[in-house]
Amino acid sequence: MIWLKYAAAALIFFISSLLQASFFPYFSIMGATPSLVFTLFFLILFFEHSLGRGLGLGSAIIAGIISDMFLSSPFGVCILAFLAVYFLHALIGHFFSDSQSNYRILYFIAMFCVLFVAYYSLLQLAAVLFGGQGVLGMVTFINLAYSLVFATLGFYAGKTFLPEDINNQLKLL
Repeated sequence: MIWLKYAAAALIFFISSLLQASFFPYFSIMGATPSLVFTLFFLILFFEHSLGRGLGLGSAIIAGIISDMFLSSPFGVCILAFLAVYFLHALIGHFFSDSQSNYRILYFIAMFCVLFVAYYSLLQLAAVLFGGQGVLGMVTFINLAYSLVFATLGFYAGKTFLPEDINNQLKLL
C-alpha cells in the first residue's frame, strides 16, 4: 500500500507541474509564476509527520524527476537540488523543533523563504556550472512572494485536514 502513496504523490506533482508550465504563465506578475512543484514539495515536508515518514525523501526524488522533465538543465540537477533542500529542512528542523509549535505560521513562512531561496540558488549555481546564466534577481523574489500565497493556503488546508499529532495514543504508565 505504500506504493499507492508514492503514485498519488507523483500524479499530484505531475498535475502541478503541468499547471505551472501551461496555466499560470497567463497570470504571471513581471514574468514570475508560482513554483507549484516546490510549494507542494515543501508542504509535504512540513506536514511529513502527519503524512507518514519517508514520504519527504520520496517526494524529493519524484519532484526532482518531474521538474527535470520540464527544465532545460541537465537531467539530475533538480533531483539533487530537491534532495539538498530535503536535508537542509531536516537540519534546520532538528535545531528549531522546540520553537516551531509556538509560532507555527511564522516558522512556516520563514522556513519556506529560506528553502525557496536555497533551492533557486542551487539551480542558478548549476546553470552557471553548465554554461548558462544564473542570476537571482527580482523575478525570483516575486516568484517567492507569489508561491508563498499558495503555500500559505496549503498550510491552512493542511492544518485543517491533517491530524496535529499522529501518535496521540493513550499512555497508561
